[in-house]
Amino acid sequence: MLGDWSKHCETNPFSVSTSITPDCELAGYKWSTTIDRNSILYWYDDFYVVPSSNAHKTPSTWLDLYRSRQWLTFNDFLIWQQSCWLVAPLKSCSCPIGMKQYSCKHSVGLAILFNLYQVSDKTRIQPLGKRKTKGRPKKVSTALKL
Repeated sequence: MLGDWSKHCETNPFSVSTSITPDCELAGYKWSTTIDRNSILYWYDDFYVVPSSNAHKTPSTWLDLYRSRQWLTFNDFLIWQQSCWLVAPLKSCSCPIGMKQYSCKHSVGLAILFNLYQVSDKTRIQPLGKRKTKGRPKKVSTALKL
C-alpha cells in the first residue's frame, strides 16, 4: 500500500495552483461584467478589497475599520466582515466559498478584469441573463387607464 502511494506521488505531484471549474469560470465572468471597477480597492501585494453583493460599507471604510480594529459590538464586526472580501486573483478570497475551495467567482473575475485569465469561448457564448421565453409576447395595456 505504501509503495503504491509513493509511485502515485511520483506521477501526480502536488498541485501548485487551484483548478477552476467551468461553473466557477462562468460565475467569475458574470461577476466581472457586473462589478463597478471604481469599487475595487488595491490593498497591498496581490490583494484587493472587493465589495460583497450585500455590502453595508464601502471598501475604503472597510479598510479603515480593518486597520483600526475598533468594532463596538460583535454584530458590528459581523456586518463589517460580510461587507467586503479580500481577494488575490487566482489565489485566494475571504468569501465563504473562497475559504473552502480556494477559487471563487471573485478571484476568477478579478483575474479576468486584470487580463490574468482568459475566458474560454465555451463560457463566453453562454447567455448571461434570462433567456427569452417561448411564444409571442403578451399585449401591453395602456399605462393610464381612465
